[in-house]
Amino acid sequence: MPDRRFQKAASPLPPRAADPAIPERLVEAASLSEWIACACGGDASVAHVRIAGDAVEGADFALLELSESRMEGCSYAGCDFDRAMVSDVAFAGCDFSNSTFSQANFTRCTFSSCKFTGADFLEAVFSRVEVRDSTFAYASLARGKLEDVSVVSTDFSQADLTELRQRRVRFDDVRFVGTSFFRTSLDGVDLSSCQLADIVLSDAMGELRGCSMDLFQAAGIARRLGVNIKD
Repeated sequence: MPDRRFQKAASPLPPRAADPAIPERLVEAASLSEWIACACGGDASVAHVRIAGDAVEGADFALLELSESRMEGCSYAGCDFDRAMVSDVAFAGCDFSNSTFSQANFTRCTFSSCKFTGADFLEAVFSRVEVRDSTFAYASLARGKLEDVSVVSTDFSQADLTELRQRRVRFDDVRFVGTSFFRTSLDGVDLSSCQLADIVLSDAMGELRGCSMDLFQAAGIARRLGVNIKD
């Protein structure tokens, strides 16, 4: 009798589209830090701006409120975005490597060709978010929450997704190599188009119950369970 844990499940509901509400006319801002200091009088509440080419390292943006804006080609390596509230923002070609986003909240946001290598999203929440052509290698989303999230052509190698909660999540052509799904339920998630290698699971592999895989992926998991696969 086949192992029911790896049978193809019924198609789950697709994620809701991000559809960020961004005005056509935005104010050009050369620097996020300067905009907060000058235009906002030090109040970290930013809206209706387009920031392009900004570059800063190790800056403190904790409790930032960013909404209805665009960020393009910016670099914020090693910055502090803890408990930031980000809504209706489109990010393109931005680098947030080694930055922290602990307990941050992202709503109706898109990320295109962005880099989050080594970033820390401990207990962060993503709602109606779309990610494409990006990298979260060595990042941590431990104890976070994904709801209505679509991820396409993105690298999660060596990422920590421990105890991640998910609902209506779509992964398409995503690289999970050495990724930890420890105590993360993948029920309803289709992994058949993704690369899976050396993923971290609990001994019973209960994280995979209810997910969908192709035959090659399922065979690899079966071997980890000690099942001999015959040609």
